Amino acid sequence: MKERTRRQWRWDEATQRTVVVEKGIGKYTFTDEDRMSIVSDYIQGLMSSKEIVQKYGLSSRQVLLSWVDKFAKDEDLVSLPAKQISDDMANLSLEDRLKELEAENKRLQRALELEKLRSKAYNTMIDVAEQTFNIPVRKKSGTKQ
Repeated sequence: MKERTRRQWRWDEATQRTVVVEKGIGKYTFTDEDRMSIVSDYIQGLMSSKEIVQKYGLSSRQVLLSWVDKFAKDEDLVSLPAKQISDDMANLSLEDRLKELEAENKRLQRALELEKLRSKAYNTMIDVAEQTFNIPVRKKSGTKQ
């Protein structure tokens, strides 16, 4: 994260010359790595969108949500890790295996909740669009193709 600056010409009385002064304007430019870390903080629930906008000086919440669309890929959020049963896993004790499975269960439950919220948001968006513009968006069952 790098702060944006603005160049200004100032008269320096001591040297009797104009000098260029760079002054921070309170806005930042972000690299892709910065954006990904901010998005991961938001997705993990470490900070709310309002807190992130205030902390990083984003122009609006929409900027954060566009970053989420760009950097939070669906397969990263919900993907199942490609685990293969190996000799190490076979040698785990029953308690360790149980703890591992409980952690996996919690992760999958969070992913399921995320997908349920996403589905509800899409349905709400379609309902609002249909009411606002009086255009049927959903395909009716039994129509000719």
